[in-house]
Amino acid sequence: MNKINTIATGINLPPILLKDKVVIINMNNNGTMAEAEGNAIVSQQYPLTLLSNDLKDFVFPIDPIISLSFRNIITRRTVAKGKVRGTIKERWTEDDVQITITGVLSTNNGAYPAEVAELQKYFEYREQIDVQSPFLNARDIFSIVIETLDLPPTKGLENQSFQIKGYSDDVFNLLIEQ
Repeated sequence: MNKINTIATGINLPPILLKDKVVIINMNNNGTMAEAEGNAIVSQQYPLTLLSNDLKDFVFPIDPIISLSFRNIITRRTVAKGKVRGTIKERWTEDDVQITITGVLSTNNGAYPAEVAELQKYFEYREQIDVQSPFLNARDIFSIVIETLDLPPTKGLENQSFQIKGYSDDVFNLLIEQ
């Protein structure tokens, strides 16, 4: 039985520095988790899948770290010669959710991860991208658009860190019949 050992540190550091502070996830060839002596079994925390009609579904092999930033857009007006400090908040609405997805792609064969090319195809895709993730879907985010894909220098040929920045993409009906 061949085992694939994946180190899930959550941060981009060489594993040797964290040898006693990481959790090892042991996977069998069929993709199920196997218990190993002294190691805790960790199920996927927040799995993420990117989907489109034109591209192959992309399932992140190691769960990425997803952070969300919510913001309101507020129209503020100042009152001429007002005797009271401040502004009048005329109108506000929710802005798109800013999404940052950070992680690492890794292989065991010493070659550069092929998933990087697949991820780059999603960056180059010019339409909304559907997402399947309990973390995002619970917050009513079902599709995103990608603004940036960063591939910073990463130690080891078989590893590549990435950071995706994008926005939630809700469907609007701009034509209203009366």
